[in-house]
Amino acid sequence: MIFKRAVKILAIIFVFITIVTPLFSQRKFDIQGTGKQILDGEIIYLSYRNEGRYILDSTFVKNNSFKFEGIIENIPIRASLYRNQNSTHNYDFIYDRLSLYLEEGIISVQSMDSLNNARISGTAVNNTFQLLQERLALLEKERLSIKDPDYFSEEERKDTALVNKNRSLLEANYYKQCDVQLAFAKEFSNSYVSLDLVNNIARNNKYNHLAEEVFNLLSDSLLQLPKAAVTKEFFLNKNKVRIGSIAPEFEMNDRFGRNIKLSNYRGKYLLLDFWASWCLPCRQEHPNLIAVYDDFKGANFDILSVSIDSKKDKWLNAIIEDGLIWSQISDLKASNGEVYQKYGIGTIPCNFLLDPHGKVIAKDLKGQDLTDKIKEVVNMQANMY
Repeated sequence: MIFKRAVKILAIIFVFITIVTPLFSQRKFDIQGTGKQILDGEIIYLSYRNEGRYILDSTFVKNNSFKFEGIIENIPIRASLYRNQNSTHNYDFIYDRLSLYLEEGIISVQSMDSLNNARISGTAVNNTFQLLQERLALLEKERLSIKDPDYFSEEERKDTALVNKNRSLLEANYYKQCDVQLAFAKEFSNSYVSLDLVNNIARNNKYNHLAEEVFNLLSDSLLQLPKAAVTKEFFLNKNKVRIGSIAPEFEMNDRFGRNIKLSNYRGKYLLLDFWASWCLPCRQEHPNLIAVYDDFKGANFDILSVSIDSKKDKWLNAIIEDGLIWSQISDLKASNGEVYQKYGIGTIPCNFLLDPHGKVIAKDLKGQDLTDKIKEVVNMQANMY
């Protein structure tokens, strides 16, 4: 009888431990914000993702202060604060916002004016993140001084020289920031901020190999985290088709229903281009592709574009709108398509330059880099004969 009772008590304790243990793995965050020009009655929004769920919270400013509390798991979560603008309405037009990390402890947000200029402190990850912001400050000031062509008026958009100039300046600024971020990640190889930086930069085709080098220098504790596993898988996919390897064969129907094989293009230089109708950077690159095609199509060069669209009408309309006259193919399976998986496509636009034997000789060329490379290989071929 006593034995049975003891067993029952032990079972109850086991169940209790099983239920309660996950709770102890959770952590409470506490954001305390102040700002002399953040006025009473204004609304501060907090948004983040926790275990796959999108969470949006809000609070009113009182005595030039605001506060948020919540529960998260052990791993820090990147979050954003917005002043008077709900991020679910139109994220692109939120003017006063601040990024930070949700983690256990009191997170201090202090500002003399706006959220944009606030300082974050109080917890380990946020202290490191604030240091990163300080190192990026001059470049961020430069970025804000360049008007994004996406926000140009109709009249400004008519000035194609200005549009191209501003796009080039913004792209150059972005890569400068990437350089600073990768150097920072290398220096602070034990910080979760660094894992986040590498994970984000890895999505940029031009910087993928540099991001992988820094990723391999991160601490063992960071490399054991779920985000590191995702990043590692991304690198493995990106390396499926390397420079110097033969591009994997595939076949797919074009927009007219005709079967197209990659091997049909053997004997000429080929730009294998991956894009989608919904991808704005892809479509912004189309004028450059058109110029390259017009300049070199008679010089043993061609382009084959693979769309990762899922809706045929949107794909076909984009082809017409952008004036694309070379072969366009798609299986309309988006990222589930066999070719997408076979080539390890992670982000678009993405391209592979193949030589006449089908060997990859360059990857992810854009703008002037693409023009220069095509000119180089075409001229080199001409000099051989």
